[in-house]
Amino acid sequence: MPHLIRRKLAPKFSPIHEDPAPVETSRGAVPPLVLRIVTRLWIALLIIGSLQPARPGLVTGVHREIHWLAFAGGALLLFLLSTTPRQEILRAFAIFFLGLSLEFLQHLIYRNPLEWRDIADDGVAILVAFALYRLTGTRKPRADPRPQGSP
Repeated sequence: MPHLIRRKLAPKFSPIHEDPAPVETSRGAVPPLVLRIVTRLWIALLIIGSLQPARPGLVTGVHREIHWLAFAGGALLLFLLSTTPRQEILRAFAIFFLGLSLEFLQHLIYRNPLEWRDIADDGVAILVAFALYRLTGTRKPRADPRPQGSP
């Protein structure tokens, strides 16, 4: 009886819900579930940290470096969850627009001037992360490899 219920469930139509292949590291494969949890936590902490009203002195001293680490790290995590090159590009745009919207929210909430340098740092960090991701061959192999005889 339980298998009949499963058959009646709607299939997943969106390729976004496909599980990516486990990511290989020097210590073994990272399961997709763990990667999704880490990515969600990273982005949640990025949002929470960005919208804090007060910043300790240590943070203001390395403000630009924190932007680079936060957005390049978030982008890399999102790239690892991608199953297609199109998803990688869309997720790069998504995290960039997240950074843009966070800066705009800081402007609206705290009446600070827009920090265009932070927006530029976020964009450059995402581009560098994308380039490193592609150059290091971290991306997963295609789901439908070409037959042996094809060029």
